[in-house]
Amino acid sequence: MNLRLETHSPDERYAAWRRVIERVYHEQVCQAWNHSLFRLFSALFAENPRLSEEGGFVFQWMVENYVDAALMLIRRELDKQAGTENLRNLLSDMIQYPTVLTRARYLEAWNPQGPVEQQLAERSFNDFNPQRVDGEGDYIDPAVIQSDLNRVVASAERLREYAERTRAHRTPSQKIDVASITFAAMHEAIAGVRDVVAKYYALLTANKVSRWEPVFPYDPLEPFMNAWVIDRTSVEKALREPGQ
Repeated sequence: MNLRLETHSPDERYAAWRRVIERVYHEQVCQAWNHSLFRLFSALFAENPRLSEEGGFVFQWMVENYVDAALMLIRRELDKQAGTENLRNLLSDMIQYPTVLTRARYLEAWNPQGPVEQQLAERSFNDFNPQRVDGEGDYIDPAVIQSDLNRVVASAERLREYAERTRAHRTPSQKIDVASITFAAMHEAIAGVRDVVAKYYALLTANKVSRWEPVFPYDPLEPFMNAWVIDRTSVEKALREPGQ
């Protein structure tokens, strides 16, 4: 499995890797935002018995949509189809072409300013156990990437298979073991994927992920301090209008 990139030079392949990891990173950021909102609504319903009793169907709809989106995110990043631009195929491609990411190319992307930052950049590259090619400098060790790929697969493969059988395709329910498919297991799998995403996002873009979930730039509870329905009749009329 790899990306099946239509590139011929190391520079083109390196640019493609950066493009893929940027997309993977931004989708993880979107999932983190969804998780923040999911936690917010969970707290609202948990602390308001009347809301839970009369509006539980709304929360159920939110839960189902959140779970579907999270499971499909896991499935996309671990999809086994060759050519798919996801985390699994990115790491496989890097294993197949390890000499693309040399120390020189890495330092050029980092562009360290001053001796301290140069030292940090060198130390960061050394974490990938660089292998030397005489006359060509050194490059990342594919065994390190393989270890990270094994780690991410171990943490999320069961959820990928579950998502594929229940969301991407229709599989008879009796063939699916759902006993261990819990919120905790799903979030643990996402965290495992995210750890590897952060590592290779830093490697390929020289940008560090400080946190995933957002800090709200406003009061997230303010919209819920007042009733949403001001005029019941007008809302009911809007519901009957076509095209909504």
